[in-house]
Amino acid sequence: MKVLRFLFYLLMPVLLFAGLYTGMRIWYVILIAQILLVLAILGLNQWTVRTFSYTQTLDETEAVKGSETALHLSIRNEKPFPLSMMQVDVELAAPSENRKISFSLLPFAGKEFDFKVVMPYRGVYPVGITTMRITDIFGLLPMRFDMRKLHYYRQPELTVYPRAEAPSSLYADVADEKLFGERFLHNAESGSSISGARAYRPGDPLKQIHWKKSAAHGELFVKQYEQPIRENLILLVDNCAHGAAGEEALTRADTVCEAAACITLHCLSRNRSAILRALCDTRGVHSGEEALNMTDFEKIRRWLALLPFTGEPRKGDLPTEGSYGMSSLILVTDDYTPELEAALAQAESSFGAVTLVLVGNGERDTGLIPTIRLPLGCDVAAELAALD
Repeated sequence: MKVLRFLFYLLMPVLLFAGLYTGMRIWYVILIAQILLVLAILGLNQWTVRTFSYTQTLDETEAVKGSETALHLSIRNEKPFPLSMMQVDVELAAPSENRKISFSLLPFAGKEFDFKVVMPYRGVYPVGITTMRITDIFGLLPMRFDMRKLHYYRQPELTVYPRAEAPSSLYADVADEKLFGERFLHNAESGSSISGARAYRPGDPLKQIHWKKSAAHGELFVKQYEQPIRENLILLVDNCAHGAAGEEALTRADTVCEAAACITLHCLSRNRSAILRALCDTRGVHSGEEALNMTDFEKIRRWLALLPFTGEPRKGDLPTEGSYGMSSLILVTDDYTPELEAALAQAESSFGAVTLVLVGNGERDTGLIPTIRLPLGCDVAAELAALD
């Protein structure tokens, strides 16, 4: 095609020169025929761009990593004239699955395509038509057209949630259920274990009156109880790019988010609360989310699905605001930079337990900080459950 196109356009100045040199009309006739052919092809290409119609729909717009859905694409010619040959690029959730389709449309004809959409990574993905290459049967005037540059064009979006399963066991620093020692108790107005008494206040229920102490002191006292302080987990998600690109970046982001989701689910299943914070710019997404119980988990998982992994590594203090009670700190990262190491060491004294979850990054030394190492692209729940 390229050779034919080169010879075709090279012939035009040759014909013009031959006509001027010989004065014979035949050369001008052939030249004019070539020009008219180019104009006709150009007009047909423009007609194709402006008149073809399409629909593209997804069976599901939200799903969990590892599942599948389908994209249904329909391209139609609803006019009484044929369209140029078309080559359409179709973008799917995984870059390696992107497809190219080629066809031409007769008058009042259409083409239907069904694409299986696999979801190997969490995130938000635009799917459907991206660019079109329109040409004639001789390839004389190809035209590339990017649908995404049209102000009204919107690709369907597929939101893929990170896979999440609560592991059955974790490091003691990550999951310590022995929170019922004296250090973790505070006074409450109800409970099963009496810790003492306080002076009666108007409105206190009569059933809470401590009759023995009231009789001994000649005034009313009410019972005070002990309740365990609920441990609070601060989970920091390193959403910096760290120079990764392509499917490597998708794998890193997916493993980090899956680790955060599994640890959060584990935490909530043990009646703890969890606060998640992003380390880098979130580009319009909330900088963090909080989960008080299991009903909040889907909110956490959606936040992890939308979280962008861009920007530069964080400098300065870690975003640990919102901690209360006896808090633990977990940092999930795929690149334990010296800046993160210094910030984590500075924050260590403020928490009951500090744990580093390191995704990939080989056997890098993390000092004395308890570290969980996860391979890139692994089944995080299975890896965490296998820990001794």
